[in-house]
Amino acid sequence: MIRRIVLALAVAQASAKVFFEETFDKDIGKRWTVSEWKDADSTGKWVHTPGEWFVESAKKEAHGMQASEDMKFHSISAPLDKKASTTDGTLVVQFTVKHEKKDYAFCGGGYIKLLPGKVDAKAFGGDTPYSIMFGPDLCGYDVSRIHLIFEHNGENLLKEDEIKLDYADKDEFTHLYTLVLEKDGSYEVFLDQDSKAQGNIVDGWAFPDKEIKDPEVSKPEDWVDTKKIPDPEAVKPDGYDDIPAEIPDPEAEQPEDWDAEEDGEWEPPMIDNPDYKGEWKAPMIDNPDY
Repeated sequence: MIRRIVLALAVAQASAKVFFEETFDKDIGKRWTVSEWKDADSTGKWVHTPGEWFVESAKKEAHGMQASEDMKFHSISAPLDKKASTTDGTLVVQFTVKHEKKDYAFCGGGYIKLLPGKVDAKAFGGDTPYSIMFGPDLCGYDVSRIHLIFEHNGENLLKEDEIKLDYADKDEFTHLYTLVLEKDGSYEVFLDQDSKAQGNIVDGWAFPDKEIKDPEVSKPEDWVDTKKIPDPEAVKPDGYDDIPAEIPDPEAEQPEDWDAEEDGEWEPPMIDNPDYKGEWKAPMIDNPDY
């Protein structure tokens, strides 16, 4: 059940321009249009209610808009009071949700979608294009996250790493979800005013890079890619090639029972020569042309 929705643009530290606010104090209201994108048998009813349980002294404030039927499609929309933009200041999307029938087998979400331009409210459904989708996605033990999806050039971009919810967050109580989106692309997501994720949208979603390689520029023919080169002034030491790779083991001794007539002349076993450095190569130096 959604209780309170606020969409605002912070234009200064002490003021904000509110594009949309809904408290459901009286009823769902005429501003909301129920979608007919599914047939009547598949469409669930929206009701104005405080839910099955609430604080009696705050019954009025407890009212919200509830998706009342299980296994049905619930889609509803309302136009903003004013046109909103993420380029004029800090955009804030905030709403509360209560999943009061939540149990271990519960699967459900409470998303808000910000739709671009004019939308046929009667046809609003799962395939309707949107600019931002934000809200909880819960299902049993396995799924517990906050969805934050941005549209870019007709593609819905999911966050590359999920905004995880703790198991304790998956309960039947009311929770406050907040998205703060700055005009420079930085963002922060809060649950009950506790930060759950922050950063910049170009780092967490598959947005194009701010800069691209100039397609008109080609690599110069004399461009040098080699960082290191052999030192042209280095000289191989005299006698370097005369050093053998193996030498007789100087610590080896002929066995006492060795019989030269039967066993042949005794020779010590060969071992790696510690003075052998392998094939001589000039040391590498920084390439002055790199």
